[in-house]
Amino acid sequence: MPLELHAGEPSGTNGKPEGVHFDEFAVGTGYAWGHLKHSRASFEAVPVYARFGFDINSVLGMKGRKGTLQFALEPFFNPVTKPDSGVETGLNVFFRYKHPVSPSVKLVSEIGTGPMYLSNDTREQGSGGFNFLNQFGLGAQVAVSGTSAMTMGYRFRHLSNAGTSQPNMGINSNALVISYSLLH
Repeated sequence: MPLELHAGEPSGTNGKPEGVHFDEFAVGTGYAWGHLKHSRASFEAVPVYARFGFDINSVLGMKGRKGTLQFALEPFFNPVTKPDSGVETGLNVFFRYKHPVSPSVKLVSEIGTGPMYLSNDTREQGSGGFNFLNQFGLGAQVAVSGTSAMTMGYRFRHLSNAGTSQPNMGINSNALVISYSLLH
């Protein structure tokens, strides 16, 4: 089946367009925390992101299923507040599955990765620069109206340069995130 992007009229049996189609724009924030392995200093950041989500059910043969598999692009700019001021910025690519448990609540599971820049120098990652941010999370999306929702969740984060330079001990952190979505 060819990959088609649609933003027009529904044509599927469940009222959704065929192919890949844009179904969500969100803005979000949160709080991320962890500890650096060498110094045991606290690592803290404030996630700030946008999400551009695309329903990919019909492309993967999941048309007509209750849940939605979403491909999402998530650019982010996260101020780092500890151990020193800095920034994480980049783009994560996510796969998210949203499973309805009631008419207004969906459980969300997600996994994502992407390139990023970390401005902070750490013993774990060396000089600031190119890294990857890998994340997986669980949460819930609650409808606010027929075309909007709030999503709250937990994400485990692993920052690594994937062995492209030394040192590469990684920085693990946890995050609580919340976002507001416009649904299409």
